[in-house]
Amino acid sequence: MPKKPIKSNSSSRSSSSKSAPAKSAPATAVRNTPIPRPVPGKREVTHEMVAKRAYEIFISGKGSDQLGNWLRAERELKSL
Repeated sequence: MPKKPIKSNSSSRSSSSKSAPAKSAPATAVRNTPIPRPVPGKREVTHEMVAKRAYEIFISGKGSDQLGNWLRAERELKSL
């Protein structure tokens, strides 16, 4: 027995109205790990930041020895 031809839906549309093919949204990558967020009130204190502050304390003339200036600078920067 012969198979019947399949009618497509495009033949039922009028030839004057052309529609653009539907575009799907581009796939986005999924991040499986949470984004690290800084803890409010705490920031990273770097070696350079402490060195700069210790030098500022030394120049002011209100500091003590090198170790004292360094410890004071660390304490001030971590308390901010």
